Amino acid sequence: MVERSALIAAIEEDFKQRLPYYHKSRREALTTLAGVMLETRSANLMELAAALPREIGAADHRYQYIERQLKNAAIDAGVTIKPYALAAIKRLAARGQTVVLQMDQSHINDANEVLMLSARLRKRAVPVAWRVRSTQGNIGFSIQKELLDSVRTWLPKDVSIMLAADRFYGTAQLIGWCQKAGWSYRIRLKGNLTLAHEGGELTTGEVAQRLPQGVMGAELYGSGVSTNIGVLHEKGHKEPWIIAMDANPGKYTVLDYGMRWGIENMFSDFKSRGFGLMQSHIQKSDRLERLILIMSIALYWAISCGMFAERQAVADGVKKGL
Repeated sequence: MVERSALIAAIEEDFKQRLPYYHKSRREALTTLAGVMLETRSANLMELAAALPREIGAADHRYQYIERQLKNAAIDAGVTIKPYALAAIKRLAARGQTVVLQMDQSHINDANEVLMLSARLRKRAVPVAWRVRSTQGNIGFSIQKELLDSVRTWLPKDVSIMLAADRFYGTAQLIGWCQKAGWSYRIRLKGNLTLAHEGGELTTGEVAQRLPQGVMGAELYGSGVSTNIGVLHEKGHKEPWIIAMDANPGKYTVLDYGMRWGIENMFSDFKSRGFGLMQSHIQKSDRLERLILIMSIALYWAISCGMFAERQAVADGVKKGL
């Protein structure tokens, strides 16, 4: 209990520095649950309830306590995670490097999917914003646009952004959005899209077969949106990467798309190798969004502690002349 209380207190103090005017009881609830989630490594509400500090009450009261937080419409996931995400993005951009934002969708349960925007951090990623929707298919561009617009409003103007997204998002609408926003992009395309290029028509699959050097200024047919397209088919891979990009096509600009994979590691942290999001048994989308908020606070805290320990080890090594 002592270690847990110390952890929760540390998370809350960090939260207060990031969001000094946040409602006190909501802050206490979110940081308490984030601390308990780090300890239990579980998103199962029964396991979280059993591990909550005893002062919250009997076991059934603790479960109700968690449910109240997940139902609380006053807890806005986007507003709450913003200072965490903004600090990470500013740190990544501090040396003038391009910040890679990754967008992907992941299955939560039989009723819900999450559309996630994350920032690449080394070979992993940290959550920036998300939307949970009740669907068994792809979450459409209207929600993608809403998600991207919400983040764009608070990003510093001088930060260079590259969006990396899988082929399920390779649409003229998304490419056009990136162009209007002034973002770089590496977006994988399906092999059956029709293009207008140099007065003729061809498919993206034909680009991969006939023009392995890629094409410049190809229009996604009938959309009015033109883009460069790079291709890379490495040995041992069944399909080539066909990548829409704002740069000149080439091996290394196509390989930029590989930076998208950090989000897969983050999804694993949320799911099978981490908190077990799929075992939460929550069906309502808004409650899942708040549960992901709690996970995200816990994840930011764990990553920041790990990076601090790493810096400290380097500093100690320098002092010892290692």
